[in-house]
Amino acid sequence: MNKKTRLGLWVCLILLGGASALCRASLQPTPSDPREELETFLREADITAVEKMHQHGRTNAWLVTLSDGTATRRAFFKSIRRSRPAIMPDSCAYELAAYELDKLLGLGLVPATVERSIEGRAGSLQLFLDGVETEKSRLNKNLRPPDPQAYGDRLDEILVLEHLVFAPRQDLGDVIFQTDSWRPMRVDFSEAFAPSAELLTDYPLRRCSRRVLASLSDEWDDDAVRARLKSLLNAEELEALLQRRLLLLNEIKRLIAEKGEAAVLYRP
Repeated sequence: MNKKTRLGLWVCLILLGGASALCRASLQPTPSDPREELETFLREADITAVEKMHQHGRTNAWLVTLSDGTATRRAFFKSIRRSRPAIMPDSCAYELAAYELDKLLGLGLVPATVERSIEGRAGSLQLFLDGVETEKSRLNKNLRPPDPQAYGDRLDEILVLEHLVFAPRQDLGDVIFQTDSWRPMRVDFSEAFAPSAELLTDYPLRRCSRRVLASLSDEWDDDAVRARLKSLLNAEELEALLQRRLLLLNEIKRLIAEKGEAAVLYRP
């Protein structure tokens, strides 16, 4: 699935949600749910409906409805596994790797994602957030966050994650937020983790939260990262990730030296 198709799918699901029987299900609020509970739900809840999205005769992604008898939620299922060295990599393995890394670092910037088999296909199953706007639609509609500073801080955290996993934004539809919480999150990493030991040149860093800096420095463990991601990334992709972490730290140090710590680091 190309980037344009994926982004269009997210927008269509958001705009047309009220017209589908799926959207008429009684969906439970999810912002306060711990990740572990959401992961268990995604892995174990019964599948009650599958809506398959087709583009030029090829199945690109499925919108899955799940229920455990108490809660009903939807999730986004991808099963394409065109990993590198494919010429045009596009793999659900990278979706899983991005979530595992996000979780390992304690960032909470990626919706809960697990590996699951559906109709004989193994893939990534990511929680579909309801009541969502994209950053692109926010700007087009001139919507203002209730706390612009907190919103901007989280966007800066997402930018650091994008550099780390080498996931350039080709459209602001990759950044979404629920309108009740206004907490931006990042989706669509199926082309991430290029074996490139460099940062994203078109998206310069400006600031970094202290919690992200701690995750990249004092709390980082190369062995733990390798162990968590070795089944999802190849050796070159994994080593490039470790190199980008060092480049990020060097860039943050450079920014502090240039602008001062107060202008670069912020809490949380």
